[in-house]
Amino acid sequence: MSSPRAPGPALAAGILVVAALIALPLGLSRFGRFFGAEIFTWALYAMGFNVCFGMAGMLSFGHAAFFAFGAYGATSAVLYLARDPWLALVAAVAAAAALAALVGFFAVRVVSHSFVIITITVSLVLLLLAHSQKEITGGDDGIVFPPLTLFGAHGPSLATPLVGYYTALVFMLAGYLALRQLWRSPLGLVLLALRDNERRAMLIGYEVRHYKWLAFVLSGAVAGLAGGVYAITHAQVNAQLFDVTVSVDAVIWTLIGGAGSVLGPAVGAAFVLAFTHIVSGWIVYTQIPVGILLILIVLFFPRGLAGVWRAWPARRGAA
Repeated sequence: MSSPRAPGPALAAGILVVAALIALPLGLSRFGRFFGAEIFTWALYAMGFNVCFGMAGMLSFGHAAFFAFGAYGATSAVLYLARDPWLALVAAVAAAAALAALVGFFAVRVVSHSFVIITITVSLVLLLLAHSQKEITGGDDGIVFPPLTLFGAHGPSLATPLVGYYTALVFMLAGYLALRQLWRSPLGLVLLALRDNERRAMLIGYEVRHYKWLAFVLSGAVAGLAGGVYAITHAQVNAQLFDVTVSVDAVIWTLIGGAGSVLGPAVGAAFVLAFTHIVSGWIVYTQIPVGILLILIVLFFPRGLAGVWRAWPARRGAA
């Protein structure tokens, strides 16, 4: 009988990283735990955006709308349906997916810069509406609701930094595993084929618009889930979640981390957020060093940080 195969280096490294992330908050301050939850939430959002960009090859500047719709969908469920975090997250995904289905129905019928224009226009219109309809969205002041709890009324509050940290971590890991399966599935292979050569995929017989629309909806749904996680771990939402900069952040994180992998955007989000936090102590306009960093990554590491990591074993073997 053959002995069981030992886990590969990638699996072993992944287990060590997850174990470290589980143990990390025990040695962090209250702010460190809160900041960790922020990183995991935005990492999930970036991975969702990458379904549209890195997998299907569609550059969207409107994903802030799906994130915000998810956050407000979760908040509406809490305020008007039931104080249940699971129901809130279902409402978040449903709201974002419905908006993505509507926007995607029109967006996938155009190409190149027209697609970008449609997505950014939707985001700008919703941002203006969010600021003008303060009685619904709360405007910049936002909507605050009593924190939700786990395991009933007497369970731990999701808005505490430690519980919020683990909640965001669980959903980020679950999102990673689900999207990893998507990339390897027949649907994922079709989307990658569309990204690489849309015309060839069309000639083979694939209904391009149908698959692009499906990728857009899936991408929006994951972004909405991230928005729902944001809402339940912060116990508040505000109109600034619709801001175009939230969409631009997803593009920056994905380019820096690497659009060619599932984990790349999450790595990019974590790296840029940590980098911004560090340099904010010396520089007021943190966008400047982030912009310089993005230029350097695009010029010298076009596959992002994840591409550098994947290329390292090959270079070591060649040496």
